[in-house]
Amino acid sequence: MVAFGVAILHAPPVREAVQPLIDDVLGPLLQNDASTIELLTVDEDEVVVRVTGRAAYGAGAEYVRTGVIEPALRKIVGEECSIQIKKTIPTAKRRA
Repeated sequence: MVAFGVAILHAPPVREAVQPLIDDVLGPLLQNDASTIELLTVDEDEVVVRVTGRAAYGAGAEYVRTGVIEPALRKIVGEECSIQIKKTIPTAKRRA
C-alpha cells in the first residue's frame, strides 16, 4: 500500500510470526532438554509463553529463558513488545 507517497508494508500478525518459531525452533530445542514451551497469548504489545521442565526450574533455567527464549522472540516482536515467560511445574501422577 502507498500512503502519502510512502510505501507501507503490512507486517504479518504477530501470532503468525511467533507460532512457527515456537513450533519449529524453540520447541524442539527445549525438548532436547526435557522441557516444553507453549504460546499462551499474543497481541501487538505483549507475548506470553509458558515453559515447563528444566527450562522452568532446572539448573541454567534463567539462562535458557533470558539467553535463548527471550532473544529469539525479541527478533520477531521487536524491543517495544513485552515478553512474559511463565514457569510451570508439570503435575505428577499420584501413586496408587
